[in-house]
Amino acid sequence: MKRTTHIAILTLVVAVLLGGCATTPVRKRPTFTIGELPTDRTILVTTGDPAIIRTVLPDFSDRSERISVVIEPETDAYPLDLKESRIYGVMETSYSKVAMNTALMWSPKTEKDVHEDPSYFRMKEGGSELYAPRNGKLLFTLGEYPVAYERLSDGEGGRVPAEGVERMKESAIALYAERPGTFFDLNLGLNEEVVRQSESILLLFDRVEEDGYVLHAFITMGDEKKAKTLSQMVRSGYIANLKKANRKYVIAELMKMFLLDGQLVTIKGIELTEEELSRILAGLDGLI
Repeated sequence: MKRTTHIAILTLVVAVLLGGCATTPVRKRPTFTIGELPTDRTILVTTGDPAIIRTVLPDFSDRSERISVVIEPETDAYPLDLKESRIYGVMETSYSKVAMNTALMWSPKTEKDVHEDPSYFRMKEGGSELYAPRNGKLLFTLGEYPVAYERLSDGEGGRVPAEGVERMKESAIALYAERPGTFFDLNLGLNEEVVRQSESILLLFDRVEEDGYVLHAFITMGDEKKAKTLSQMVRSGYIANLKKANRKYVIAELMKMFLLDGQLVTIKGIELTEEELSRILAGLDGLI
């Protein structure tokens, strides 16, 4: 869908490599699924859409089921600067742990770090670090694998609510942030002030046609007054964009798209073409 970045390169290299081929008793063994990814002041980006995965892993998309990325901003500068963030994630595949780690061990493109616990492999070019801790799960980082592994394994901090997990799994692309200090500039009217006053942001992009998508947004604000202000702002902005594009609209239908329930602002069913989606996701700088 977009230009290749470190994440795309990492997952593509792993797929090529695979083409030829202990937790303590007191805590639950991590499964490294969306529901266990840390959310406290992080941003999660996930996709399980086959068409999107094919753009990242064209040769082995049939063996890759989902790619999820965790972004930990190191500053609150707005918009988010990926260069000033810790980035790590999970690729869900149908490969076994043995198959993945054996391929990585024998690849001339990797080297094993034997001085760390947990152990992991490092790409000789680029410095990306990765390892499969269990069947079907490949953890990857852009550095500091032991730190990322601990973040994914300790079970501490916030996690995506169960209802949110199911919604994210059903969408082509999903973004989730809890108590964000910063966020991507996605051209959706979510400015710096709105982001920092929010308790959580959940954006779901659903594929509806071959080249069409629908956006649903669920934004929980710090209080009801802030939620009311946001609801009015995004509705007015959306109507202004429709007028600018000379597109017809029915006020009664628009009222159903922008809902307010206490601190929760819901935006339902904003239709997007693939081109419009690409412009919105430009802020992700090619993570997907």
